[in-house]
Amino acid sequence: MNMKLGQSPVISPLAPSEPNIPQSRTRGEQISALFIGEAGLVLRRRESLEPGDPSSYYGRRRLAQAAAANTTVAHGPLTPPMGRDVTASRSRSSRRRALAPGFLLAGVLAATVACADPFDHGLLWRLERPGVPPSYIFGTLHSADPRVTRLPATVVGAFASCRSFAMEIHLSDADEARFFEATQFEDGQRLEPLLGANDYARLREILGDQAPAEDILARTKPWAALLRIASPRVASAATTLDDELFATAMLRRMGMVGLELPDEQIVALDSIPIDSQIALLRHAIEHRPLLEARLESTIRAWLDRDLATIARINLASADGDPALERHQVLLTRRIVDDRSALMMYRLFLPLRAGGIFVAVGALHLHGAKGMLAQLKAQGYKLRRVY
Repeated sequence: MNMKLGQSPVISPLAPSEPNIPQSRTRGEQISALFIGEAGLVLRRRESLEPGDPSSYYGRRRLAQAAAANTTVAHGPLTPPMGRDVTASRSRSSRRRALAPGFLLAGVLAATVACADPFDHGLLWRLERPGVPPSYIFGTLHSADPRVTRLPATVVGAFASCRSFAMEIHLSDADEARFFEATQFEDGQRLEPLLGANDYARLREILGDQAPAEDILARTKPWAALLRIASPRVASAATTLDDELFATAMLRRMGMVGLELPDEQIVALDSIPIDSQIALLRHAIEHRPLLEARLESTIRAWLDRDLATIARINLASADGDPALERHQVLLTRRIVDDRSALMMYRLFLPLRAGGIFVAVGALHLHGAKGMLAQLKAQGYKLRRVY
């Protein structure tokens, strides 16, 4: 990596050039990159998406990263290398923000196939290949819950043993502004006529004092409105597990690999048919208490390292409604399966170098199309560590 002393690493997806690796699709076809990472589930609630708003996720994250010096874990902090200026490192790391309003719709709204799987249990896996140092893949929960962010010594040790760190995405200031623009209709459409007056009023009621100005909410796309409401309350300065891993990797000057591009994520969300967006948004509005209750069940399953149960909780989101299942199956394909395939493509060369710690939403690990199954098919020896 070409980087001047003291300069933040540039996070950008790698582009494998191996002849037997499928070439990247055009941007219009890259539906596989999507925010909805995480075991899916825990979204931040009532976040402002406007860049520059100090009460927004991004504004709070800037304050949190400036204030925090270490990442707290159950067996001690993930400390930076000795002699490093922690404050300066944290300031530099704040230039790269984790994708966050959390696009974890997959866990709240997406249905996945829960079936017997050799990878039903385990969050941290050691990847071995002859001739290179071992790597690790860790299934995260995009949550700021202290039970999630306090990591066990096993995970801390694996993280410390690696030279590089890979995660789904981080956003620059320009990316944040671009994303906010992408949440707004530009063709004259408005949310209220699409959603209906009653549901639109309920949406504004759910958002409460965190609702944006009327001209912004009126132009908000359904998928963006869903992101605004499908998230739990968190403390204003709280950061997610993924954020803390990223900040610690920056402090340690680890090589950084981003697995997704912002434009790919935007294309993925926009590619969801408008009728599916509206159906899923209505479902979230009508079943919000039930969806919130499932968040706690998901956290408990994650703490038990039970990937199969996480998948079953996701499957239950359809509530037995065949019409809704159709929309959720489409959403799952776009934001889970396709994204897993893209992230595997971006990891092809870094994994062959070894010594990389990969952190992705736990939902991406499970199932026949999950990343663990794909890694096994590529010839890696996988061993469950935690």
